[in-house]
Amino acid sequence: MFVGTLNALDYVHRLNKNSKRTGEVSEKVSSGKRLNKAADDAAGVTISEGMRAQIRGLSQGQRNTQDGVSLLQTADGAMQEISDQMKRMKEISVEAANGTCVDEDRQNIGKEFDELKNAIQGIVDTTEFNGIKLLDKNKSLIIQTKDNPYMEYTVKLYDTNNSTTGINTLSVNTQAGAFNSISELDKAMDMVASNRVKVGIDLNNLQHEINGASNTEINTTSSLSIIEDANMATSLMDLVKNEVITNYSQSMFTTANSSPKYIAQLLS
Repeated sequence: MFVGTLNALDYVHRLNKNSKRTGEVSEKVSSGKRLNKAADDAAGVTISEGMRAQIRGLSQGQRNTQDGVSLLQTADGAMQEISDQMKRMKEISVEAANGTCVDEDRQNIGKEFDELKNAIQGIVDTTEFNGIKLLDKNKSLIIQTKDNPYMEYTVKLYDTNNSTTGINTLSVNTQAGAFNSISELDKAMDMVASNRVKVGIDLNNLQHEINGASNTEINTTSSLSIIEDANMATSLMDLVKNEVITNYSQSMFTTANSSPKYIAQLLS
């Protein structure tokens, strides 16, 4: 009877051990994760949590950079509109410079010219992104592109006020004024074009930042998967194996537990 009791206790120990193992494997199979709690692999959990934080930082960095792209696209679109208005102003200036025009003609032409100047200034005054004015003065904005505090990109915005481009004092009411306007508008359009080129460079660089961060995020996510994800084939085999062992241990426990009773019945 003592031997039978020892056997029964041994089977209970095995049963408990395999039941625990079966529960752990079942958790991995159901979650698809090798790491479900720190006890599974303390070092692995520490590494995976750090990688998760990095992935989230990279994702936010890409959103930040995309906001920067949108901001620059807004500024570029406004400068394109300003450039178009200036082209029309030059066209009017050329018309007013013609010797066949009289002062009355130039006065009438000058009304549209002045309206275009006001429209350009209106574009400068109202162009903004998330409350940030984009063309009112020279300024720099820092874009946090990645999860590292040193991973940033500085974009520049340019003063496009009429006073800065030099068109605020232009007039075509006289032939001399029209001649001067032609020359000054060429300079103003060159300034706007130069600013657009600089903005275009920043746009391309920000897109490269997005691509780089995206690749890093993909690679980090892949590495995290290797650390965290369970090998489903192996886990399923372990699950079946432990279920078989558990069932066998339960059967042996029942047999070991009933044997002393059977022997006692025979002896009686």
